[in-house]
Amino acid sequence: MTRANARVLRFCRVVSQILFLALFIILLVSASRMFFYFDPLLGLLNFLATGEVMTLFLLSLIPLGLTLVFGRFFCGWVCPLGTLHQFFTWLGIRGKKKKIEPVPRKALRVKYVVLIVLVVMTLMGTHLGGWLDPLSLLTRSTAVSLAPAGNHGLNQALKAGAEDEGVAAKVVKPAYNLARRHIMTAEQRGFAQSVMVGLILILILGLNLWRRRFYCNTICPLGALYGLVARFSFMRLKTREGCKACNLCASHCTYAGGPFDDYRKADCLVCFNCAVDCPHDSVALDFTPPFSTAKRTPLDLGRRRVLGGVAAGLLAGALPAVGPRARQKTHGFIRPPGAVKEKDFLEKCVRCGQCMQVCPTNVIQPAALETGIDGLWTPVMRPDLGYCEYECNRCTLACPTLALEPLEMDEKKEFKIGTAVIDRNRCYTYADGYNCAVCEEHCPVPDKAIRFREVELWNFEGRLVKVKQIYVVPDLCVGCGICQNVCPRSDAPAILVTAEEEQREFSYY
Repeated sequence: MTRANARVLRFCRVVSQILFLALFIILLVSASRMFFYFDPLLGLLNFLATGEVMTLFLLSLIPLGLTLVFGRFFCGWVCPLGTLHQFFTWLGIRGKKKKIEPVPRKALRVKYVVLIVLVVMTLMGTHLGGWLDPLSLLTRSTAVSLAPAGNHGLNQALKAGAEDEGVAAKVVKPAYNLARRHIMTAEQRGFAQSVMVGLILILILGLNLWRRRFYCNTICPLGALYGLVARFSFMRLKTREGCKACNLCASHCTYAGGPFDDYRKADCLVCFNCAVDCPHDSVALDFTPPFSTAKRTPLDLGRRRVLGGVAAGLLAGALPAVGPRARQKTHGFIRPPGAVKEKDFLEKCVRCGQCMQVCPTNVIQPAALETGIDGLWTPVMRPDLGYCEYECNRCTLACPTLALEPLEMDEKKEFKIGTAVIDRNRCYTYADGYNCAVCEEHCPVPDKAIRFREVELWNFEGRLVKVKQIYVVPDLCVGCGICQNVCPRSDAPAILVTAEEEQREFSYY
């Protein structure tokens, strides 16, 4: 392969990365879940957790099949998070003249141990693959952190110029109005875990400045799965007879190996940097039978690492089952509409944040520890931050693993998320003795789940007055949370939505 041909292939790889990153963003904004179905890791873990094969996850066999031909091309050409890692790696090595040390072989093995741990944990009933899966990680980070931060930054940058009375306003104001209509959200969105999720993404991207594609080489379980398949791929890189053993091919190799010395199919991302760097055109493509052992570096995990990964998976998978939530008879969190019973929900949810991305009112939030450690970043509803729009079923259609079952609009309107409960120590119509109808006015249920009854009581001034007290009709309330969200009390709402009588209540445990 000549350097000119290698540059063409590298250019095609960069174009492919940009296009797939743009496609990922478009699908994310349009609430499409198709990208997830090409992820074999999520398909595998979903099968192990539920014992069922989702038909759409069979699409993940396509990139696996192509990996048998071209090697670990998905990580180098398609993966959107991999593209970001490649960019930050490029920033880290650009302009450096000193030799960059190879990625330690021990570090390359860690991702396989991570994969073993996740698989064993899933078999034990604790499905946490979405924490580290690159597609789930990037979707969650974008929905919860990057998109809200970008919206705020764009609004602040353009708003200042648009309000200026000088010449700049003539240019900035049209751009600001265009952005408000088509790019920015009407109201600034906020998420409870945005700082933590954002800092985790910044950390793993920043590690590329220290070591090349650190996450891809050391942590990524999806990369490990592709690596296991890539070891038996047809295509491989090799050095020809004209090789001078200068080892320049390793200069910009993503794992600092290269085809000259210790070529590792499982870690090669088919980036073609080695062929571009070779001054003697000595790097060539070769196609060999997939099970040929010629120059195939063994994985060499070692029994201790495998057994350690299995032991860690067994322990980590068992811990949530012996925590306090295992004996808890009540729970204070609310799941979005369409949620299946809790055990199945935790087995199916991949913590991707897609439901949070599409929610128009920002009521769906990533959980902290209120759902248990195994429920971290799963979706919960926070009526203090938003409410479930009565005429909306977007979240039920966006879930890629059916942790939220798809609901038609009529089904969604009748799906009981929870029940509103009045705090009589705070409600104006009880504690203070004067009329307030805000929650009743906003109740979207046609027959009104919040109603009035006239009573006589002593008000806060000590006078006997007649007041229309509110009350909730539990059979009509769907738990949308708008009453809690609009309650006029400034200290704490006087009406709260709880998980009482949720539609999945009797199958929770």
